[in-house]
Amino acid sequence: MADKALSLDLVLEVREESAHKVYKFGFGDGYEQIRKAGINSKVRSYNIKTRPLESADSDDLRSDLDDVCTGDYFVATLTPYTSQSRRYRIPDSTYSRQWLPNSETTIYTFTLEEAHTVQD
Repeated sequence: MADKALSLDLVLEVREESAHKVYKFGFGDGYEQIRKAGINSKVRSYNIKTRPLESADSDDLRSDLDDVCTGDYFVATLTPYTSQSRRYRIPDSTYSRQWLPNSETTIYTFTLEEAHTVQD
């Protein structure tokens, strides 16, 4: 597995979503107990939409997306959400691309999920 740098000048829009992994224990009278599921229980994901890309940038990003979908990581600093460089995966190994024939450009849409990995 290798790290791929995600060039942030390609990004048009970023939307952050947070989810928490929890264990729920329910009882017959409606009472529930909830607790975190492990040390990395907060999962952040970012929905990314790129700006319209010319052919060369589009081909490079598509190649990187294919690599990340099959086991590599993106490394990026998603300002203003974080000031640190972090690793990200594409959680469902899918992305979409939209061809804009009038300008002969392509827009990519994909989701990045923060990867909790052990650094060497």
